[in-house]
Order: sequence, then C-alpha cells, then structure tokens
Amino acid sequence: MSLYANGTVMMEKNRISLRAQTGETILSALRRAGIVLAAPCGGNGTCGKCRVGVSGDVSPAEEEERRFLGERELAAGVRLACRCRICGDFTVSVEKAAMQIETDYRAVSYDASPMIAAKKAMGGTAFYREDQLIECVPGEAKNLGLAVDIGTTTVAVYLCDMEAGKVLATRAFRNPQAAYGADVISRIDKIMKDKKALFEQQHLISDAVREAGREACRLLGLSFSDVRAAVVCGNTVMEHIAAGIDPSSIANAPFTAPTLFGEYYSAAALSFLENEHSVLYFAPCFASYVGGDIACGMIAEGLDACSDNVLFIDIGTNGEIGLSTKKGLYFCSAAAGPAFEGAHIECGMAGIEGAIDKVYVQEGKILFHSIGNGTPSGICGSGLMDAAAVMLDTGLLDETGRIADKTEAGEYADYIAEDKTGAPLFLIDREHSVYLTGKDIREIQLAKAAICAGIHTLLHKAELSLSDVSSVVLAGGFGSHMNKASACRIGLIPRALEGKITSAGNAAGAGAVAILLGGAPREAARTICTKSDYTELSGDAYFMEKYVDEMMFEL
Repeated sequence: MSLYANGTVMMEKNRISLRAQTGETILSALRRAGIVLAAPCGGNGTCGKCRVGVSGDVSPAEEEERRFLGERELAAGVRLACRCRICGDFTVSVEKAAMQIETDYRAVSYDASPMIAAKKAMGGTAFYREDQLIECVPGEAKNLGLAVDIGTTTVAVYLCDMEAGKVLATRAFRNPQAAYGADVISRIDKIMKDKKALFEQQHLISDAVREAGREACRLLGLSFSDVRAAVVCGNTVMEHIAAGIDPSSIANAPFTAPTLFGEYYSAAALSFLENEHSVLYFAPCFASYVGGDIACGMIAEGLDACSDNVLFIDIGTNGEIGLSTKKGLYFCSAAAGPAFEGAHIECGMAGIEGAIDKVYVQEGKILFHSIGNGTPSGICGSGLMDAAAVMLDTGLLDETGRIADKTEAGEYADYIAEDKTGAPLFLIDREHSVYLTGKDIREIQLAKAAICAGIHTLLHKAELSLSDVSSVVLAGGFGSHMNKASACRIGLIPRALEGKITSAGNAAGAGAVAILLGGAPREAARTICTKSDYTELSGDAYFMEKYVDEMMFEL
C-alpha cells in the first residue's frame, strides 16, 4: 500500500485537490487541508454529526459507525468523516451551508483616541502607540485596525479606520477550529493528547482572521499592510489558543489559566497581520471560564461602572454571566454544555440553512419555521428552546422532563412517536424526521438549570433579589435570535425578568472595536478586572442547591 493517496473534495461548485496519508481519517485530512467540517465531539465518534459523501478506496464501515448511519445512507455513500479511513484515492462531498452569524451591535459612544496614532513627519507618516514610535513610512499611509471576536462556533472581524474612528467592513465565518470539537474542553483534550494540535488550532484561527482582513481590504481598495493593530477577544480558552499558549491547565483542577491577558503581543509573529510592526491586544479575562468577550461586552454596554443592577448574559457552551452593581462586578460561568449550539442533540445542528429555528402553536397545530424556508434537516438552539416551551404549553412535557406518550397527549397525539425501545419522541416534522428525544430534553434541563442557578447565585452574592434587577442584557448571536418568552417559559431565565430583557447583538465585537478606537474603553479594559468578584460554581453550595431546584420545569 502506498503511503499517500490523492483526494478530491467537492464543496458546492468548488473542486479541491489534496494529498492525504493512507490510514488517516477523512476528518484528519480535511483538517490539514484547512477545510472546516463540524465535529462536535472532536472526532471521537460519539456524536454522528460529521457526515460526508465518500467514494473511492476507503475502509468499510464498522459497527461503531453503523450505530449512526442506516443502511440507506451507507448505500448512498454517506460516512462519518472521523471513522472513515483512507486506503487509496478518494472523493469526498462536503455540504457548505451559510450560518447565521451575529455581527450587528448597539451603537457605543466613546472618545476618539485610536490605539495607534498617526502623525505627519518629515516627508512621511509616523505611527505611535502610547507616545512610543513604532513605525515611520514615506508619504501618506492609512491607519487601519482589526477588532476580532473569536467565538467557539463563529468569528466576527471588523476592519476599522483608526483615524476616522469608524468600522469600514465586517466579515464573519465559522470558527475553523470546529473540526477539533464543539466546545473548549474538546479542543483542550486534543491539545493534551497531541501538542501539535495547539499549533494547528492557532494557525487555523490566525490564518482565517488574516484572510478575512485581506479580503475586506481588497474589496475597499486598501492595503492589508496598513493594518497596524488588532484587538482580539474571546473566552479564555479561545484567547489562549489564538496566542499559542497551552490552555491545558484550565481543564484540570484547580482550573487555573496560564494568563488572564490584557496585554500586547506581536501580531505578525502570531500570523494575524503582515505588518512587522503591528501589535495585537488580547482583551483581559476575569477567570478561566469568564473571558475577554465578557469584558468587552460589559465595556461596550457601559457596565464596568454602572449605577443600576444589570445582568449581562452570554449563552453558549459556558453560560458566562456578569452582574453590574453599585458595589462592583460579580461574575460566574455556568457549564451549560453545547445543547443550544446543536451539539449532543440527536437532530441538533448549527443555525444554518435547513435548521428549524422557530416552533409555535397556531389554531391547535404545532408549526415550525426553518432557516432559508427550505427542507428541514435538523433543529438549532432557538428552535430547541421554542420546542421545549411548546411541549410544556401543550402538556407534552411534564415538570420532570418526561415526554408524554400517545395515550396522554390528547389532541396532540399525532406529534408523539416511539423510538426503537418504545420510548416516546416529540415529532416536530414527521415528513423529514426531525424530533426530540428524552435524552435531548435532559440536555435542555442541564443547560437551563446551570444558567438560571448561576443567575440566582450572583444575586445571592450581591445580596440582591430578582426585583432589584433593572435590566437583563443578552449578548451574542444566540441571545439575539432566541425567543425571550420561550427562554423564560423553560426556566433558562427567571420568569420575573422577562419584561426586562434586551438584546445587545455582538456586544463582544462592539467592545473590541471600542478598545481599538477609544481611549476610555482602553482604560476600562485596564481596570475592569480590579473591581470584579468571581464565583467558582463547581464548589458553591448555594449554586448546587439552586441547580437541583432549577432542573424541574414550571407548569
């Protein structure tokens, strides 16, 4: 057998050739070629989500793979990329669907004082950071910067004119590190098993950001070499990987981060920018599981120095929660799991075309909407939340999370089916087999209980009650698209707060732009961590008590 094989990857109308090693998985070959394929379990063969079409000389499907693929799929050439091994030349078809990525945010007001200042010099332009000369170029030159929000699932990049103090262009894309797992623990696990995975993940994100910046500049007739600064924010693990720093200690007790950032690095050395004098500022993190994205979001919303009691919530794999009060800032991170990002849900998927994103009752019928109005192929986080709320309202779900069987479902009996073991399923779309299982409901319960208990814990620490909260700010794409009534109906957010909820859009991106362009936001970034109180929920008795209580649904 040859050591190498030739592969062809078909993505929509694109045809990509690659060289693969025989014996490696298709997922591994795609990763090395820089082709993003979501693998929520990190390629461990436990989620069944990395389906691709395969033909050519590959290994036969084994029992582990057959657990997820039916005979019809296998006959059609569908395989799991993480389990299908390359034996010779092959062709693989990968679906490339557009994802809904939040880049809009509420307008932020701040003083214009760019991170890099441009001044006219003898026959040229001089560039300074904090009054220190970093570069001098002949003639006139643009003074550009990037603000980058690295989410676990998606990435948003904002090209800014630092002299004009405005955003020129925005780019957004899936985080290419998704091939290493849907959550930060999966990605750390890959690094712990193989240190090369840190290098690979770092280059995936830096290359993607650099290309996004180049493309934005090219379309505007600008030079990417004029990008002299970038502000990067993300959760603590994402920032470590982006900086090329091993985050393994974050995954093991006592869960300490090697650094909490708030520092400058060489952007060129980390391959984010090509200007050799460029700087890269990583937003400060509060703790191992409360990152720079939360710091940036709170700065953007003016919550670093607030006279009201405001909850700031970013719902993701880690439900990061901040509470701004007159006395100071309180933070925690609730391990919600990736259910609301479509992972660990049998028919779950990201918010891309074909995902059911709304479920509702109308004239006695349970109806749904799918992104792009096309054929449903699964359900994303907002649809998942709606579905659970509808099940509670129609009596198809009890307070313990048990799905009703047909004899209990009454007028909604047609929406109940059974799995191979006889356990009831909730049918959202019978025709295209999109449904929720009892296990899916349990994932929802775990997620909503963790976040709601985290909210109660922070209020308890601050000696406040729900009635003392003046407003609730939901940050991030999921917070912007979810139904607030459904979130409160299932107990993700206490019902008493429903009328106080607002959406901030990509507040993290807004804060990164503000730090890049404004002096006051940069000063806030320097001081925000000094007035914060972090609660580690894993060892907090009050949180555990509330967590158990919040596992139940309210009827």
